[in-house]
Amino acid sequence: MEANPAGARTLERGLSLLDHVAAGAHRLEDITLASGLSRSATHRMLTTLVAGRYLSQQPDHSYHLGIKLLELGTKAEAKISLSDAVQSILADIAKTTLDATHLGILSGDDVLYLAKARGHRGIEMASRPGARHRAQNTAMGKVLLAQLSNDEALKAFDAAAMDTPRSIQDAGSFRAILDRIRANGYALDDQEHELGITCVAIAVPDLLGKIAAAISVAAPSVYMTPERIESLVALLQDVQPELSRCLPPGFERAWI
Repeated sequence: MEANPAGARTLERGLSLLDHVAAGAHRLEDITLASGLSRSATHRMLTTLVAGRYLSQQPDHSYHLGIKLLELGTKAEAKISLSDAVQSILADIAKTTLDATHLGILSGDDVLYLAKARGHRGIEMASRPGARHRAQNTAMGKVLLAQLSNDEALKAFDAAAMDTPRSIQDAGSFRAILDRIRANGYALDDQEHELGITCVAIAVPDLLGKIAAAISVAAPSVYMTPERIESLVALLQDVQPELSRCLPPGFERAWI
């Protein structure tokens, strides 16, 4: 059967409307402007998406993501998962260090958190599996951006994308930090993403040796002395080979 280019374009446009709503466009006029479609075409597609429960329409006529996406997301999460061994490794590190441990990958300009083991200090952090945060403000994101050339990494840098007053504020400083990460083999986020929290991360290759992910330990900054950071880097480097054996080539494509 021959492909239907018109049908494919309609599907692409409909899916793009979901992205626009997810990005914060909720009024018909705003969604129309973001999509570049005519008002009538946008309204027609939105009506279809509401009927399919991919979107919901509120009494004030605003559009929001629908329950169908949550249902699909739950099913996808059940099918696309890291091995139990990965979670076990993170849990062991968290038990040893008492601090939260994460595994993440680079997705565009963001770091996408895939797994987390909670710490044991009674302090809950904002991080969670499935969350995305600007890569430049996180240790995992910076260590993964450091695997790229400076030109490529700087494309992901935005001086306005500050999470805290301690976030990196200019491209020159960011470039210097990337060079330091490459020289040291690890990255730090010293309250750049969350005030009061310091995070250290190293890159992790997959089973064939290609850098595919990052692992981090995050703790209240009062516990992150230079000596402890050095010991945490050594610990992460020790578990890196074991973790790599759990990451099949191309595993990250399931999430990107």
